[in-house]
Amino acid sequence: MIWFVLAGIAGGFLAGLLGVGGGLVFIPVIQKIIENKVPQEDVVAYTISNSLMIIFVVGVSSFAKQKKLKNTDLKASLITGFSAVISSLLVTYLLKITNTTDMALFKTFFSIVMLLTIARVLYGQIKNKVENDVLKMPAYPKFVPAGLLAGVITSLTGLGGGVIMVPYFNKILKLPVKFSTGLSLSVIPIIALPLIVFYLFSSPQKEVIEGFQTGYIMWTAVLPISLFAAIASQYGIRVSQKLKSSVVMMIFLLFAIFTLVRVWIF
Repeated sequence: MIWFVLAGIAGGFLAGLLGVGGGLVFIPVIQKIIENKVPQEDVVAYTISNSLMIIFVVGVSSFAKQKKLKNTDLKASLITGFSAVISSLLVTYLLKITNTTDMALFKTFFSIVMLLTIARVLYGQIKNKVENDVLKMPAYPKFVPAGLLAGVITSLTGLGGGVIMVPYFNKILKLPVKFSTGLSLSVIPIIALPLIVFYLFSSPQKEVIEGFQTGYIMWTAVLPISLFAAIASQYGIRVSQKLKSSVVMMIFLLFAIFTLVRVWIF
């Protein structure tokens, strides 16, 4: 329970600070819980479903705060979110019918996307020394590609898609960093909900916590982590507002690099 509380605090703070789901923290905890307790075929489903459940709670709890700070746009959130839902459900369905559970494939795809994201953000940091804090909303259809790619990432990794959306909003659509992180957090619950429903009504080959889980969702782990993550995310948002945009983006870069390293080493 202590580890659940600490994971919730760390992941929630990261989510509020960087506009990501906090999966970097939640996923290792979930993997430790299910270690050697479920068939290999169920590992990915358990990891993704429980991570998304926590991320959903964090995103919902953060939305009101971001709306109050005017760091999100409802129409952009919905367009990005529904685009992501389409791609995430499609990929999840394809994985299900093809019984694809190869962790090496999962890691390879994720690594390619992360390397491209890191390179794009780093290039933008070097090229653009002036911080962009002027909000100028682009045409709404331009949010669709961000959603489609974020949906694919979410369905394959359980990270929530923030690692893709934040740099896309900031570097491609030229939105301010703090608005990009707020918008990303607003989209994450929309992406996560359909996948959560899918996993709630799916039957695992083996339950980890008998009597205390629905489908793949392990409530005794998810509830305490979610509670403290939701609280900590509010403090992450506060800190983000006080930091320079360039500092937030550099922290995001370090976060992305560490995420990539963790996938292959830990």
